[in-house]
Amino acid sequence: MSDILIRACFFLLMVVLGYVMKKIGVLSKEDGVAVARVILNITLPCAILVSFRTFVFDWSYMIIPVISFAANWLMLGAGFLLSQNGSRDQRIFYMLELPAYNIGNFTLPFVSGILGATGVVATCLFDMGNSPMCLGLNFVVTAMLIGANPGRSALRSVLTIFTKPSFTVYFIMLVLSIFSVSLPDPVFEFASMISPANGPMAMIMIGLMLEFSSDRTKLKEVVTANALRLLLAVVIAVLFFTFAPFSYEVRKAVAITAFAPISSASPAFVSELKGDVELVGFASTVSIIISLVLMPLLFVVL
Repeated sequence: MSDILIRACFFLLMVVLGYVMKKIGVLSKEDGVAVARVILNITLPCAILVSFRTFVFDWSYMIIPVISFAANWLMLGAGFLLSQNGSRDQRIFYMLELPAYNIGNFTLPFVSGILGATGVVATCLFDMGNSPMCLGLNFVVTAMLIGANPGRSALRSVLTIFTKPSFTVYFIMLVLSIFSVSLPDPVFEFASMISPANGPMAMIMIGLMLEFSSDRTKLKEVVTANALRLLLAVVIAVLFFTFAPFSYEVRKAVAITAFAPISSASPAFVSELKGDVELVGFASTVSIIISLVLMPLLFVVL
């Protein structure tokens, strides 16, 4: 347990390091965007690839993406109800901030750095139900409800996930696992050389992307959105960790993943619908800070 705590603290220190480097002018938020591209296109796909080296597929695992898919729709509905008598900006905010989880460039580095291969696969399964929603379906539904032209179909939104290298690698490896097909060892060995960089790079990137706001007029929406996300996370974590018929590593990984922060795609979608981008940025930063505190704690406690 002490090793896990120390490792989690190191991850937090990397976030602080990235933030300090930005504040003193050594690095910038734009550098964080460049680092994110490296993570999403190189280090994260390699980390996912390595995690499948010893993975044995079980059809019962498919309940995990069902849970995350249902959680997205539940929170989408909650966002609709909360904003029923509110402004257009409030509807956009609640319907795009309540659902969807930032798993690819936030949660996976934590899981891959501490829980190992089984935890990574379980988190990827959770993201399998989450990705179609956070990468397009939430946006399409929200755009239709506010009377805007979403500019994309539901099918196109779902297919968008295959433009992401990390999801594509995960999907291919999952199919190969179903049919008990293994890649040659040199492929895994090459990926193993790159994958350890994923965690540190992701934590530094998060530090570079952190933004704070002192606008108290937006505090109510920020608190409401994050409180509701936390409430659902607690329900999912408790029920899954207590009752799911899976190994300890899988149950722990899913319980922790439930506390992932707001999707990093949400600000872009809010901007596209001409919503309150500053409010979304503030809420996302608060969400990241909450996850940075709770997720390492859960690694130690569970």
